[in-house]
Amino acid sequence: MIKGVTKSVIELKPKNSCFEKVIIILNSGCELPDTEELRREAELLTGKAPDFIRHSRRSNTLKMLISAAAGALVTAASFLILYSFV
Repeated sequence: MIKGVTKSVIELKPKNSCFEKVIIILNSGCELPDTEELRREAELLTGKAPDFIRHSRRSNTLKMLISAAAGALVTAASFLILYSFV
């Protein structure tokens, strides 16, 4: 929810992007910029985000694989220690 009526809201729908829409909220004292400038800025912002998302996804997958391997190793070591005493 946007409070106040003096704010300008611009909604862009970028092409060839994983984003459905980009919402830009301008300051109340700011004049409406040129449409080309807005489009350039929106493309710049949306162009950077997919790389970050991909990097984040790869990083999370790697962390999960390392955690799973460490858990399996600890479990195997625990069973080996318990089996040696029985």
